[in-house]
Amino acid sequence: MATQLRKDGISIKDAAAILGVPRSRFYPRHRKSNQTPKPKQSYVSDKELSATIKMACNRYPLYGYRRIRVILRREFNINVSQKRVNRVMNKLGLSQQRLKNRRIVQMKERPGQPTKPNQIWEMDMTKTYLTGYGWLYIMAIIDRYDRSIVGYEISTRSRTDEWLAAFDKAVKNRFPEGTRDQGLILQVDNGCQPTSRKFVKELSTCDVTLLYSAYATPEHNAHIERFFRTLKEEELYYNLYETYSEAITSIEAYIDFYNNHRIHSALGYLAPAEYYQQSILQNVA
Repeated sequence: MATQLRKDGISIKDAAAILGVPRSRFYPRHRKSNQTPKPKQSYVSDKELSATIKMACNRYPLYGYRRIRVILRREFNINVSQKRVNRVMNKLGLSQQRLKNRRIVQMKERPGQPTKPNQIWEMDMTKTYLTGYGWLYIMAIIDRYDRSIVGYEISTRSRTDEWLAAFDKAVKNRFPEGTRDQGLILQVDNGCQPTSRKFVKELSTCDVTLLYSAYATPEHNAHIERFFRTLKEEELYYNLYETYSEAITSIEAYIDFYNNHRIHSALGYLAPAEYYQQSILQNVA
């Protein structure tokens, strides 16, 4: 009927209206010759799916249901919905728990407040950018007891060698006869420099105990972090250095001022050098 109407010169629109069918019925439907039909996947039972999911989870133990679904499709040629994979994984106890907070609240074996100088040091690094030159790194060590910066290194690089250079200066400053049998503890974070084999080996040779802070807890090294904040607020943010040498000279002058003249409320409004000398005299007496 449709073919006859077309032969009689009736338009597709009018022919569709006469027959009461959609116009799409009048257009031929041809599948492309180079396109092969996709075979329909047979239904996968829960038993078979569970066994396959166990295999996938054993191979990828940290993957959640979204990634496991992709693995099922790519490696096992099983195409199922995310909801079904999630349901089966929950039933099998294979679902990954979402880590809402990775912070470790407390450092293990965190030492108490020191009772004299040179018991606990803290070490860290900060940096400042010089326009036209690049980054300038400041590695520093502070004594938790008297707040003195006992050693530091300022360099255009922040490798393990620069960290060890700062530590070497601190040892020569406070332990001219060496650190063996002194019970010194050095608190650091989990950066690549203090966790490197070279750094760990050197401090072990010096008989210094390395104590690492917990992840994402800068408050465990609060004293050195507070020094860097003070350094930025009182020195780095107020100066536009033109060269590396100018920056280094200015930062070194500030550290000297910090140690010898800047008073601290936590030290009874004494400068770190004054508090250190006072503690030395008390220990001698």
